[in-house]
Amino acid sequence: MFNGRSAFLEVEDHPALKWGTRDFSVAAWVHTSAQSGDVIGDVISKFDSEARKGLHLGILTNTGVTSTTQPNYRNLHFGIDSERPAPRWNDCGRPGHAVLIASLKVSNNTLYASTLETGAGERGHLWRYEGDRHWVDLGNPIGCNVVNSVAEFDGALYCGIGRYMGAGSALGELPNRTPGGQVYRVEKDGRWIYCGHPGAEDATPEHVATIGYASGKADDVFALTVYRGHLYCASNHRRGAFVYEGGETWRYVGPDLRILSFTVYRGGLYALINGGPMYRYEDGSEWVYCGCPAGSTQTYGAVTVEGCLYAGTWPEGEVHRYDGGETWSALGRVGYEREIMGMALYNGKAYVGSLPMANVWRMDDERFTFMGTLDTASAPLRRVWAMAVYQGKLFAGTLPSGRVYSMEAGKMATWDSAFPTGWHHVAALRHEGMLRLYVDGAQVAVSTAFNSRDYDLSNNQPLKIGFGVNDYFDGLLSDLRIYHRPLEDSELTDLTMR
Repeated sequence: MFNGRSAFLEVEDHPALKWGTRDFSVAAWVHTSAQSGDVIGDVISKFDSEARKGLHLGILTNTGVTSTTQPNYRNLHFGIDSERPAPRWNDCGRPGHAVLIASLKVSNNTLYASTLETGAGERGHLWRYEGDRHWVDLGNPIGCNVVNSVAEFDGALYCGIGRYMGAGSALGELPNRTPGGQVYRVEKDGRWIYCGHPGAEDATPEHVATIGYASGKADDVFALTVYRGHLYCASNHRRGAFVYEGGETWRYVGPDLRILSFTVYRGGLYALINGGPMYRYEDGSEWVYCGCPAGSTQTYGAVTVEGCLYAGTWPEGEVHRYDGGETWSALGRVGYEREIMGMALYNGKAYVGSLPMANVWRMDDERFTFMGTLDTASAPLRRVWAMAVYQGKLFAGTLPSGRVYSMEAGKMATWDSAFPTGWHHVAALRHEGMLRLYVDGAQVAVSTAFNSRDYDLSNNQPLKIGFGVNDYFDGLLSDLRIYHRPLEDSELTDLTMR
């Protein structure tokens, strides 16, 4: 059993573990629980993070990515890299008249984007990506200017909608003043099912004039997050978190603070608070102060890398590592940025999006490597706000151009659906210039093609079982096997019999 905190197995480097450019297979039985209070983490890893060389296999939840919070939820990822050159960003289009890509969400092998539109008579939308810059409009049930947050819960897609205030993004007063604050479930047939209005019963009434973001109004749902089998959200302009109790019912659970986002780490639900600090929700009853990254007055993004939690800050644009208790260590400022927005783990490395330059940076230990500028609009504040990993690529959404971009670093096969609970057999193959993923004997994902000579995976790192580029594994592993060849279909079938 792997406890998700510290337990893992380590095998010293050995010539038999230097795959080089050869084909190979990894297979194992994997058990996970829906009640986990943590990301699931790595099954196996032999990856040199500094050199970006090696392989990893795990179940990834990117958690803490601004308003989306969980763009990837329990997605099976198999990746390799070999110090490949910096990739090129591809324009994946602008959904409708989007100004902000408020969220990117991967669910049921589909990429979704939610948007802010700022024109008179315009509303935010939920969109489904069809590839080649084509987005399909899935609507907005009441006409407010933003669909803020999207989450997968109990196999369904839930959306939090809101009223975006443009001043903080230098957009000025927005003409669409329709209040939001509701949560809806989007059915497969396209219907939006009302699931309640968190915090509405004791919020500041809509007719009361207010100034600033802390209005107390329940008009803007942020940060839909799944934790221990329950759906949580924040209401952005009023204080506290809420947990969904089914139907149209939400229960307030504190704290008496304005929450900007959530992240899940080491069994706890962490709230990223306006003002800079972070709080941890313990035992479903108490919020514990976890300190504040030095100098931070806003913390929007967080990411877990190699078992450590990192958070980005405003107004110094720094990344800090959480060291436990109330202690944080600064890794330093990211370029000349002012704020760190989206943060996501992709193919063994963490990437961060920025304000005011809308740049993307890669975290390389305590250095930050520039990966490109995504929004070049003439505007005082440009953001890379949303991020998600989909079909082996990193996707990012911007403000104010409202466009989505993608890039591929190394090679990955990603199963873009929530990994099922209980026991399941997983196999990862490198075979004839492609990576392939199998679950219970069926192929579920394949990478784009590559020249095998470009991917020499040999490194001097130990083989780690139950730990790696993301986090300690939280669950059970059994019958782990490594082969110096690709498995045949009949062998994959045989391995699933138990």
